[in-house]
Amino acid sequence: MTKDYQWHYNKAREVFTEKFYNEYNPEHEYWKQHRQMFMPDELMSYDEEFRYAMESFDECEQVKLVYDMKHGHCLKIKWESGAWWAKDPLHFYYCVLLPIDGVMMMEPAELARTNPKQKKLFWWSE
Repeated sequence: MTKDYQWHYNKAREVFTEKFYNEYNPEHEYWKQHRQMFMPDELMSYDEEFRYAMESFDECEQVKLVYDMKHGHCLKIKWESGAWWAKDPLHFYYCVLLPIDGVMMMEPAELARTNPKQKKLFWWSE
């Protein structure tokens, strides 16, 4: 099964949440029971520090094109937060590569004409 962007985004959030509660949060034992009862989005309404950390999660996404000797041109998507030094307690890194040589690219208007799901987003196209 191919894992898409949404799967990797959710996985990165899950890993970030685990890192936050297991390595950074000093009240780890207190939040252990809450984490079993609530989803991460629900936890944000109870744990203010976690909410601030998750708000910064979306800002740590970086996308760029890189060249790999084995795979050619790749789209690199990474989520990295925290400082660059090793002793930072909340440093987080998650990265995926998508080989894009051979991927058919389209302009947005062409995509809107060919993909019915995308066409719903454009109210003026009806």
